Amino acid sequence: MPRRSNQDGTVSSYSTKTGETRYRIAYWVDRADGDPARRFRRGFATERDALNALTEIQVDIRRGDHVEETRATFNGYAELYFDALRVRPTTLAGYRKHFRVHVLPSSVGRTPIADITKDQLNRFYRQLEQNGRKDRGHIGEPLGAATVRHIHVLISQVMQYALEDGLIRFNPAKRASPPTKLEAAPPEMATWSAEDARMFLEWSESTGDYLWLAWLTLLGTGMRRGEILALRWKDLDLDNDVITIARAMSYVKEAGKRPVIDFKATKSGRVRNVDIDARLAGALRAKRDMLRAVSPELARGEHLIFCNRYGMPHNPTQFSRQWRERVLKAAAAYPDLDELHLHELRHTHATLLLRAGVHPKMVSERLGHADIQTTLNTYSHAVRTLQRGAADLVGQLLAPVAIDDATVPAT
Repeated sequence: MPRRSNQDGTVSSYSTKTGETRYRIAYWVDRADGDPARRFRRGFATERDALNALTEIQVDIRRGDHVEETRATFNGYAELYFDALRVRPTTLAGYRKHFRVHVLPSSVGRTPIADITKDQLNRFYRQLEQNGRKDRGHIGEPLGAATVRHIHVLISQVMQYALEDGLIRFNPAKRASPPTKLEAAPPEMATWSAEDARMFLEWSESTGDYLWLAWLTLLGTGMRRGEILALRWKDLDLDNDVITIARAMSYVKEAGKRPVIDFKATKSGRVRNVDIDARLAGALRAKRDMLRAVSPELARGEHLIFCNRYGMPHNPTQFSRQWRERVLKAAAAYPDLDELHLHELRHTHATLLLRAGVHPKMVSERLGHADIQTTLNTYSHAVRTLQRGAADLVGQLLAPVAIDDATVPAT
């Protein structure tokens, strides 16, 4: 067979199963044994895109920079990526869930990773935005911009890994158009006023809610969900009214596998001490004394303070669901009560302190933020209140003082 020139190549069109017109390119490369081999790439939206890709490949072939791209599908290569990742188990579980639910069954997942184009990714993202939800009761509804952006980041990371392995020529996800950071920004933070928080706690206690003390602790300390679910009796110093937050619960649930509960360092990696008020300390002391009387094993130092009815660690998802059930019932009893997510109890704690004039540095330490700037950025709405107070204070200091109907400047 006559040897074909490496510069030879063709562009042709074809129809997809949905009747759309796409373009493919064909070109020749030299294999390791010196014989020529024909290669194909498809999925280009326009003839110009196909011609540009073919030209780039031909230039690389002449320079000796051509990459013999892998024919592995995105799904197949993603498993190699996951196996090599070194991240927190909860983070990996989140990646795998997005992949399993959204990417694995898609045309992107079934496409050879070297053939994926930015246009294919953009079509995939738009489809997710239109009807990508797959959770029970919401199938076919629009998928949130934040979730679509998370999926894009995952796809981009996998393709970057393949690029660094020399298996593809470039990362098309870098050229795609996912939802912007602004579009994917979380909704505006919701918090309760002190009156709302008191109203809910009174309702919870009056109904005999066995988790009343958990809600009081979250509001009184600003702890994260994983931190309160990891709290042990040995972490309490009730002589000095201090809680030591040294760890957080890690709960990993992957499809087809048993959940794995573990206890690891806090999000910041640091241990922190949080002072608590006399009411919260008294309530914790009363619970410990009651347990010592009826179930001493549940009051031992290593045992969890907040466990389920069977003395076992809470499932964090169910714990949040129990919160949601309570707050919905409370809102039905008190129509003016806003419905908050569990994490917004932490926001409520911080906002109440800042609006009461507590220094942001102290709030930052209670929350376990890495630095005060994180606190200032997160709670800028409350910090503005502090600035209003500062402006009024300096105005009072500079105001003139009236003495015997004569006005003199203040000193």
